[in-house]
Amino acid sequence: MKKKRFLPFVLTLVLVLSLCIPSVSAFHSDLVDSMSVQSRAALLVDMDTDLVMYEQNAHTKSYPASITKVMTALLVLEAVEDGQLALDQMITAGESAWQGLTEAEVGQKIQIGEEMSLEDLLNCMMVASANEAANILAATVSGSIEAFVDRMNERATELGCEGTHFANPSGMPDDNHYSTAYDLYLIAKEAMTHDRFRTIVSTIEYYVEPTNMTERQRHFFNTNGLLSNKKYAGYYYENCIGIKTGSTTAAGYCLLSAAEKEGQTLICVLLGCENPKDENGEPQRLQFSESTRLLEWGFKNFSVHTILDATDPVAEIPVTLSSECDYVSVIVDGTLEAQLPKDITGNDFDWTTELPDSVEAPISAGQKLGTLTLTLDGEDYGTVDLVAVNDVTRSDLLALREDVLRIIQSWQFRIAVIAVVVVALAVVLRIIYVRHMRRLYGDRRKRDYRGKRDQS
Repeated sequence: MKKKRFLPFVLTLVLVLSLCIPSVSAFHSDLVDSMSVQSRAALLVDMDTDLVMYEQNAHTKSYPASITKVMTALLVLEAVEDGQLALDQMITAGESAWQGLTEAEVGQKIQIGEEMSLEDLLNCMMVASANEAANILAATVSGSIEAFVDRMNERATELGCEGTHFANPSGMPDDNHYSTAYDLYLIAKEAMTHDRFRTIVSTIEYYVEPTNMTERQRHFFNTNGLLSNKKYAGYYYENCIGIKTGSTTAAGYCLLSAAEKEGQTLICVLLGCENPKDENGEPQRLQFSESTRLLEWGFKNFSVHTILDATDPVAEIPVTLSSECDYVSVIVDGTLEAQLPKDITGNDFDWTTELPDSVEAPISAGQKLGTLTLTLDGEDYGTVDLVAVNDVTRSDLLALREDVLRIIQSWQFRIAVIAVVVVALAVVLRIIYVRHMRRLYGDRRKRDYRGKRDQS
């Protein structure tokens, strides 16, 4: 294995290989290390690459409050996709609509026996954060709230959540109801694959027409202050596209938000913010202001760069059995690109190549000859194939010579030679032995000969 820094080939080094890998941990850089957020837990991730730009207690178990409703909405929309339910389907609120809720916690006062469309219920839950709407939807999907909660936990496991357990569909306080910033990101990312979910969580205001139990129209605004100034003035963020607020005494003030800018989508999770009052006694809603600050920091300080492409040679490998060249150059197979904080450069990364000491001709252009791995602070961030730049033909004469040498050096040949030598030696010894015996017995016969005397 050869380990080198290939600085001549790069001006800006990056982290995620287009052919490989999402990173799952934040960078170690002065830019990142100097960032801090006023919340118990925080996470900023590029949704398209899973690149974690910033994390703060992101895997610590916390109360998610009404951000829980993202999972509830996901399961409802999956039931719609499966044909189990329809958005225009009329739903009647059952006996469990107010289960586990006080009157103060029933956001839209949906009454038992009241009829409302599934889409209206989804908007009541996600836009106005109505807890009773979550209960009604849960019972509609699974038959009971308890069965729905079981499905919530199953789905969380399927999505890779390792620090999450749900006890209800709304996010009401419960010691057995918790999640992590990273798990909430995983749930939100999956939910954002549904167009209807994106539409609902970006809705600024919504109207529910009178029902069988109400004479007036319901009209409410999104609880996410980043979407508009209608609910909370002064926090509007033009790049925001959702997603969900949450707050309880135990959880603090929480916000799961998403923003798009110049084709990039970031998801931000803040858990456990406070709302301190300013000098005029007005609450400072840090879940909104800190989310905006973190999102803008991500957009401003991270960008995608192309490090290497098929025109950049990475290394040379000695070639055998060819008379036309002694080396073949290798390049990356495709494009190597990623996102980095602006203060990380090529000097911060090691590029480790796995290449053979030599390679035999013939070689075809594009043939894989090795790999290149990008490493930072001892952590591998991805591996890409290294391929030959050009064809290299084989020399028949050199190949024949190599074949002969290979045969001569093989253990089979050595055994054959030894066998021939042994046989030859045995033959020689046999010949010597036979000659010796002939001489020995021949002389003895001559000594023992008694010829008859001539009588004539």
